[in-house]
Amino acid sequence: MDLSIPTLPAGDAPRAGMSHPAALAIAAIALLGLNMPVQAQPAPFPARPVRMIVPYGTGGPADILARITAQKMSENLGQPVIVENRPGATGAIGSEAVANATPDGYTLLASTIGPLSMTPHVLRKVPYNALTSFTAVSGIAFSTSVISVGGNQPMKSVKDVVAFARANPGKLIYGTSGIGSIGHLAGEVLSQTTGTTMTHVPFKTAGQAYPDMMTGTLNMIIDTLPSAMNHIKSGVARPVAMLSPSRNAMFPDVPTIAEAGFPDATLVFWSALHGPAGMAPAVTQRLHEAVVKSLAAPDLRERFAALGAEPWVASGKDVDARARRDYDSLGKVIKAAGIRQE
Repeated sequence: MDLSIPTLPAGDAPRAGMSHPAALAIAAIALLGLNMPVQAQPAPFPARPVRMIVPYGTGGPADILARITAQKMSENLGQPVIVENRPGATGAIGSEAVANATPDGYTLLASTIGPLSMTPHVLRKVPYNALTSFTAVSGIAFSTSVISVGGNQPMKSVKDVVAFARANPGKLIYGTSGIGSIGHLAGEVLSQTTGTTMTHVPFKTAGQAYPDMMTGTLNMIIDTLPSAMNHIKSGVARPVAMLSPSRNAMFPDVPTIAEAGFPDATLVFWSALHGPAGMAPAVTQRLHEAVVKSLAAPDLRERFAALGAEPWVASGKDVDARARRDYDSLGKVIKAAGIRQE
């Protein structure tokens, strides 16, 4: 191809409407365009490690489920998904960190029913808006909570628990992982639906409550099944009801709270994945696909099942709907119980 600048023969007049200098300028611009480099395209997401913030301490059900999921997501994204624990204020501290992060998909929240549906009603001041500060990416898991009595207690069922509470107002003492926790809310729902008065004792973690159950200081503990499982297997705790809509495969003989006669006390612990508000749809979709693929992996499903959890395959829209529904319903319970934390 001849890329030389064209010239006019000596003595020839320029074409009508075009001077000799103009023709040279046009040819020069065309030649320049041929030699311009192609603009570099941005690297596909993700181009570096992704951070997943768990708003609770290590070892709890939210942390364990997040770490299992993050490991599989790393394989599916081709970049490490690094779990970082930021506990405090019933999940508000870690949630705030994600709400204030750049919405580029590199900072995510291992969210649960707590920070998005309960904490906003429990804390007097929440540093984020649970309904508008986040982009829902995907569901992760459903994990049932369980009502357990001490292995040395005479109570064998939820009806026994309620009968004791009615006969001894305020003397049935139950422990949970803290004020405003899902165990606390479950206890309040049970109390409100049965018209009984029970005494709540909060602990920093539910695991710290079981020694008091062994000594008889606590009559009952309401805990997530992944956290309670070892204590049940050891005989320290005797499960009397699952708070989920269906029985758990690990403990098929334990009835649901609805089967026990108290359907209004059904309460499911869920975990999901959120990013800051304003994430690009393409980034959100890429993350969603990585989670869905992770949840389909047989080894992940086996590890979830061993914890008494099951994968929750859900779109961001479905996660938003679930969080909003729980936000509204549990807000009424919290208000009626007068639960507040500074």
